[in-house]
Amino acid sequence: MKAFITGICMLIVCSAAFAADRSPIVKATEKSEFTLEVVSGIKELKNGTNTLDLVVRDKKGKSVEGAKLTVTPYMPAMGQGVWDKPAVTDQGAGKYHVQNIVTTVNGRWELKIDVRKGSLKDQAVFSFDVTGKAPAARTEADLPRGNYARSVKYYNIPNVTLLNQDGKKVNLRELVDSGKPVIFDFIYTTCTTICPVLSASFTNLRKELGADADKVQLISLSIDPENDRPEKMKKYLSRFKAGKGWDFLTGSREDIDRVLKSLEATLVDKMSHEPIYIMRAPHSDDWIRIKGLLSKGDLLNELRRIEH
Repeated sequence: MKAFITGICMLIVCSAAFAADRSPIVKATEKSEFTLEVVSGIKELKNGTNTLDLVVRDKKGKSVEGAKLTVTPYMPAMGQGVWDKPAVTDQGAGKYHVQNIVTTVNGRWELKIDVRKGSLKDQAVFSFDVTGKAPAARTEADLPRGNYARSVKYYNIPNVTLLNQDGKKVNLRELVDSGKPVIFDFIYTTCTTICPVLSASFTNLRKELGADADKVQLISLSIDPENDRPEKMKKYLSRFKAGKGWDFLTGSREDIDRVLKSLEATLVDKMSHEPIYIMRAPHSDDWIRIKGLLSKGDLLNELRRIEH
């Protein structure tokens, strides 16, 4: 009997603890125009694709229907967001279902939620821990390697003329087809978070290659062409001791967007871009797309892999 009572008590305690853990997370927006509630009380997101259910209320606690919500995942420690934007569905009675919340690495993430209803606009930021392994990809080529994911793609580079850091006109297709292995990254000069990390990886790769550094064509494509002009790009590259074989390219917004689209690298906000490398061996139709930060050893290994 005593054991039975003890078991019942433990069940009650555990159930209460579980209920408390799943209790809704409620937060007022910055200007207190709205209150947002994460219905399921989720404290953690998985590494991969997630969903959330939200309730939006006004100052008086009444449900807000027909609001426009924009959800932006962001990882402060890495200074990066994601390109896959969440989709929000209005389910009525102030309830909103958020799908396609994609997180790419473990750690602390923020969900910035903007709410607009009529003339009212406000935002709130929820923090979540992201844990677990990324979901397995469909093919061997897409399996995560270390802290990055690798996939094989086919891209058709547009025939556009851009400007490099010396103000020289460069035909992008000719540069790509120059007979060297090619590696792209996507950066901008005023970035203080992910871009210097990407550029440092190019510097480290060139150090590893030594005298053969200029036998690999590195291309940093500006994602902020309105501000990135040759003199700024040259100054930026000097910080990373760039030399022959590393071109920083800019151009008109139209031409840059054509290139970004052709490489599946379009983005909504330059502040929320992901670390991506795209590389190809000479005369190959296969492009290797890498998402994530690489160590100098990883980048060199990937280069050797496409060369052979």
